[in-house]
Amino acid sequence: MKKLEDIPKKDLFKAPEGYFDKLPGIIQARVATPVRQPLWLPVLKFAAPVVVLVVAGLIWFSGPTVRDIEAELASIDTEQLTAYLDNTEFAWGETEEAMDWNEFDLLELQDRVYSTFTIDDTRLDLLEDEIF
Repeated sequence: MKKLEDIPKKDLFKAPEGYFDKLPGIIQARVATPVRQPLWLPVLKFAAPVVVLVVAGLIWFSGPTVRDIEAELASIDTEQLTAYLDNTEFAWGETEEAMDWNEFDLLELQDRVYSTFTIDDTRLDLLEDEIF
């Protein structure tokens, strides 16, 4: 039987050069707490598009309303409007073709036009005589 002293001693496990010098730094890097990102950064990633859409919607829907346009048109003097239309070359035929008129629209237009006429019978007779 062999004695323990007779067995040759070999280094079966050999550590790389400087391994134990670097080991505390490696362990410290694994254990150290990671740098925390601010809480608002992930929220900002999702909130920024929503804010942009809300601002765009406000700008889009805060444009002039129908009342604003009607008030502005009502403020135009009729004589100036007729003078402008007489002096410009406006093709009414193209406009009529481009519009899709239904019966309700035509009746409403008729009511608006006839409600503005204030003419008595004598003037109507004079106009009739001039036309025919």
